[in-house]
Amino acid sequence: MTDHTIRSESREIQTLYRPQVEQLGMELHHRSGGLEGQVDGDICQGRFQANPAGPHCLVIWHDITFLREMNFNEYAMTDYACLTLDESPAANPAPYGLQPCTKQEGNMVSLIQQAGSVTNRIPAGSRSRTRSICILPGYFMELENQWPSQVGGLFDAFVQPWPSDIAQAAFTALSTFTLGRPGQTEFLIKAHIDLLMAMLAQAFSALVQSHEPSHDRDLVQQVKAHIRSHLGGDLSIDRIAQSLYVGRTRLCTAFRHQTGTSLARYIREQRMDRARHFLSSTREDIAWIGRQVGYMRPSSFSAAFTRETGVTPIAWRVQCNRVD
Repeated sequence: MTDHTIRSESREIQTLYRPQVEQLGMELHHRSGGLEGQVDGDICQGRFQANPAGPHCLVIWHDITFLREMNFNEYAMTDYACLTLDESPAANPAPYGLQPCTKQEGNMVSLIQQAGSVTNRIPAGSRSRTRSICILPGYFMELENQWPSQVGGLFDAFVQPWPSDIAQAAFTALSTFTLGRPGQTEFLIKAHIDLLMAMLAQAFSALVQSHEPSHDRDLVQQVKAHIRSHLGGDLSIDRIAQSLYVGRTRLCTAFRHQTGTSLARYIREQRMDRARHFLSSTREDIAWIGRQVGYMRPSSFSAAFTRETGVTPIAWRVQCNRVD
């Protein structure tokens, strides 16, 4: 693997394949616009190829036969959408690493793979032959930000059955990705993915729009729950949008429509409400309370609290003690 390849990929993309090939004792080389590797050892035999398609997409295909039983570990830094064409022998056990999935065309499935580690016991003699498109949340966020209200629900579409024409188009796209095939450039692979996602967005946009009010209510409830559990952490709007797999524009618009206030204002109010609770009910110092509501510097917390309430945190505590 070249230094250029490592630098040009995000850590999220790299974790989708690098730990796996290292377990198999395989070394990857940069060829045909992607990374290819072969292995012929005492653990397994076979071939592997990974083609990044932009910063948020990756196509992986492999044909690996396991020669001995082993624990196989997979890891993802974030949830991601996945479309897989499984061409393994029918006698194989269920594909390893797949979470509950939706059957699409033929032996093709779609799913949302959850973040974290998964360990699977692979029996000796099993053969895994798959082609997969892995799409990180950043891809959907970029679409949402560029085309607000036109691609809603696209991430969630991976856990739903697709219309037959789109499923067939996806099957055809995956079938074109072949180990060692020349001309499989990042540009052309991403073009296939973009076209497929455009078709999927068109099919699901009408459904999402017809249920938009209920979708927005559910989204706002998720936002409020996220804020309550992360008051001491990063509550930037971009970070919240990323955590919930929606675009910043849709997030802010839905929140204002449902609550009548801005998301930024709501976050400040929640932080100050929690701060007032700590000031009146605990003896913790100001710096500790500030950290619990997301301010690492006591001066920043005091300034924000004073702007919101008209008095300093110390003065607020004194007033509460007098009332008590």
